[in-house]
Amino acid sequence: MKRYLRLCFAIFCCLLIAACGQNEAKPSELVPQKKPAPVTNEVKPPVQLGTDMNPETLQIPVLMYHSINTNVKNNLITPPNEFDTQMKWLSDNGYYTLTLAELAPLLEIGKNVPDKPVVITFDDGYQDNYTNAYPILKKYGLKATIFVITDKIAKNNHFDEAALKEMSAYGIEMESHTVHHYELNRLSYEAQLKELQYSKAFLERFTGKKVNSICYPVGRYNEDTVRAAEATGYTMGFTTEVGKANKKDGMYTLPRVRMVPGMSMESAVK
Repeated sequence: MKRYLRLCFAIFCCLLIAACGQNEAKPSELVPQKKPAPVTNEVKPPVQLGTDMNPETLQIPVLMYHSINTNVKNNLITPPNEFDTQMKWLSDNGYYTLTLAELAPLLEIGKNVPDKPVVITFDDGYQDNYTNAYPILKKYGLKATIFVITDKIAKNNHFDEAALKEMSAYGIEMESHTVHHYELNRLSYEAQLKELQYSKAFLERFTGKKVNSICYPVGRYNEDTVRAAEATGYTMGFTTEVGKANKKDGMYTLPRVRMVPGMSMESAVK
């Protein structure tokens, strides 16, 4: 019996040693790792949106509208159907509508000038700019600028703050047409400075966007006006003098193309 037990114990030990040998940890095999590919910062050429042009000879039409209304009682009012036809012509013929923020550097340095550039501006901030012009601009995907008389907002047939904010959020620029629409050349330098400062500050605070341009009421200005515009931080000033915008006219005395009833867009931009 004892012999039998010794034999069983011996067999058990042999089995135990064999199992331990099989479970003994093997040194891990080193798997060769691939080296990561070197990271290269590819430098892509800048996107060329347009053509580089000589700013001394570059001329860009800045269209001047006022009211868009069916009650055409003077040459400051363009009928909505006529305005629609004009905007459709711009769209169909591949014109690129600039904001004034885009216009300033183009006039200064002439880099990346888009093909067929044009600027659409409205003076005063009439209610029909919102009810009539704004839907047509959206219809054709065009940009524009409104020169706002800040003291007349929501008064005397001018659009209110809600309309101003909506159009600004869409991308219509709200630029300065002063606070009270006084003839600036009749004011002292200090009074002009206040008109330009207060209107600029109001629009920037209300829209949250920088105001870069001033349109002189009735096109009246003098040397003090130009000094005040520059001192207040404007980059451009617009008159009612006729012509296309060019830096040689002076960045604070830029002309525009007056749009009157019956005028074709083709004649305005050529």
